[in-house]
Amino acid sequence: MHRRDFLQRTALALAATTATTLAAPPAQTKRPRAVFTKFLEHLPAAQLAEKCANLGVDGIEAPIRAGGHIDPKKAADLLPPFVEALAKHNLSITILTSDINQTNADAESLLGTAAKLGITRYRLAHLRYDLKKPIAPQLSKIKARLTDLAAMNRDLGVQGQYQNHRGNNYVGGPIWDMLSALENIDPKHLGLAFDLAHATVEGANAWELNLRRAAPHIVAVYAKDYRLDGKQWNPCPLGQGVVNPHAATLVKQLLPANTPISLHIEYIGGKPPERDEKTFAAMKADLATLDRWFT
Repeated sequence: MHRRDFLQRTALALAATTATTLAAPPAQTKRPRAVFTKFLEHLPAAQLAEKCANLGVDGIEAPIRAGGHIDPKKAADLLPPFVEALAKHNLSITILTSDINQTNADAESLLGTAAKLGITRYRLAHLRYDLKKPIAPQLSKIKARLTDLAAMNRDLGVQGQYQNHRGNNYVGGPIWDMLSALENIDPKHLGLAFDLAHATVEGANAWELNLRRAAPHIVAVYAKDYRLDGKQWNPCPLGQGVVNPHAATLVKQLLPANTPISLHIEYIGGKPPERDEKTFAAMKADLATLDRWFT
């Protein structure tokens, strides 16, 4: 059976599942928490694992992409010891951040290696519109691309996650376009990583509506914050910017209890090693804010 045919034939089942999910949210437990380790890629795996374990998180969102912890082309050799170093501190790669946004041999190789190591979630690389061309035909092609990716993910036993990102040409920035592209795609194979900050920047008055509408497709939540300084959006500690704590209440109401939350720290400047210690301190502080919001 062709990959797209399989996904299309599951559309009705998906609709029924969606209705059930929205009608009866599951009982809440402590949600899996991870920290995005961008800006910490230079740290040895053992040191990174020890520092992250001290934060009390369940895992990390690890950049396994060009310039990340591990070059994807070397993942077969280097990813297993990286995972082992984390496991020694009872941590795992909750989400693998990738350069993948289409099906090809490199994508299958990396995700196949990840799946064998128990890494079942990965973030896609962003897609962008060509604003000199009509949007609708581009969105149609994007939907076809995501459908193929979802089918590949199904075959490999992994789940793709597409993050909404602020910016006038980012696919998924306004949310509605990504929901259109994800229609009839089972979120077990490919869903939306809902970024609270980017959703608020792009929809200051519509973020809650977008969150409610997107809920059936959301497979992860990204937590960070932005502050508007004049006309410039600048990252800031969680709770000091535009993100509304009410979002946590909605996440608890609308999303399954096993939906992971990944904390992103983007407001620490400077260079290692001073930046490293400041980053871990910021992670600790923002995780405490998350705990207050979700308690």
